[in-house]
Amino acid sequence: MELRGVHLDAPDGTTVLDGLDLVVPEGSTTVLCGPAGAGKSAVLRVLVGLEEHTEGDVLLDDIVVNAVGPRARDLALVLQDYVLHPHLDVHDNLAFATRLRRGHDKVELAERIDEVAAFLALDSMLDAKPADLEPAQRQRVAIGRALVRDALGYLFDDPFSAQADRVRTHVRSVTTQWQRDEQRTSLFTTSRADEALTMADRVAVMHRGTVHQTGTPDEVYADPDDLFVAAFLGQPPMNLLPATVGDTHVETPVASVPLDDALRAAIGERATVIVGIRPEHCQEPSTDPAPAAASAGEPLTAGAIAAQAEAGRQVTVAGRVDDAEWRGGTQLVYVGYDLDEEVEVMLEEIEDRLDFDLFQNFFVAELPSTDRRSAGQDVRFVVPRERVLLFDVETGARLRTS
Repeated sequence: MELRGVHLDAPDGTTVLDGLDLVVPEGSTTVLCGPAGAGKSAVLRVLVGLEEHTEGDVLLDDIVVNAVGPRARDLALVLQDYVLHPHLDVHDNLAFATRLRRGHDKVELAERIDEVAAFLALDSMLDAKPADLEPAQRQRVAIGRALVRDALGYLFDDPFSAQADRVRTHVRSVTTQWQRDEQRTSLFTTSRADEALTMADRVAVMHRGTVHQTGTPDEVYADPDDLFVAAFLGQPPMNLLPATVGDTHVETPVASVPLDDALRAAIGERATVIVGIRPEHCQEPSTDPAPAAASAGEPLTAGAIAAQAEAGRQVTVAGRVDDAEWRGGTQLVYVGYDLDEEVEVMLEEIEDRLDFDLFQNFFVAELPSTDRRSAGQDVRFVVPRERVLLFDVETGARLRTS
């Protein structure tokens, strides 16, 4: 399934999709994620043929299907309102789409209904009508109807939204595993970044009618192309810090990043940049003064920190704790900082351009909870230099060193 340069306007002239490109590889589970209003549902409706786009092409199996009607496109679609047939019981709703196809195997259909109903916890209510079901149960019926069907592709519009958290995890897992086992081409939408990263083979991050970045979950999370992708993926979100470029360092309110030749080349003539650091990439040093190098995953000693900082391999974050949030095995440590009015205005302008909240006036570090922190303490963390990202102030684009 593919969209090439697709443009779609709302009836009032508002741009919904703006030259959007998207490829869903055959047999993949692709998740389109982004905030509310990004245009995710519109992508599905254009793919299935329910919305008529004004520019671009829709391709199925490498064939342009712009003029092909929805039924002939042979795509299974689960909408957010999960419309069911009220006069049919759960069993017949699950079977409905398949029964419309000539030549289906009745025995095979019955087996598939039983299997899908079992793992979606619908097997005890196959005789019930939709009016007798709770919203979460009706949503699972809509999901099951798509899973039972044999289609060219499968489109799921935020299909787990009505499920309670614990049930949601199970339904999401069994649904995506079924699709993978069947080697089905599937496109899901969600506004939850954690869900996208959990269930996808490929993630497409979308905002304001365009796809900002597509890749594996690891790629888009660890190597974001721009400020929006960096901020949207991750909980707690990436720390994004205003920074000034000096002769030897990039200075943020809580950290000083050493400049090497590669960083200087990436920054160019810019006087200001945005520095990005994920909370989980922070590490608290041990109190051992010996400068021995730490093994992978172990805390760095104070001596090792000094040696590596001197060599430019570590960035030190320092400040005073405003608050600490205990989370069982980990804790979130909040280090506040002040910004002058000129910098605050610059950050507001960036947020206005990107139409997304990016910045905060504190730095968050995610640390083991073994050494509990509390407000008022002075703290110091270290971050591997390669984990520190830089972004352009004007465009939000990533400043890459290679």
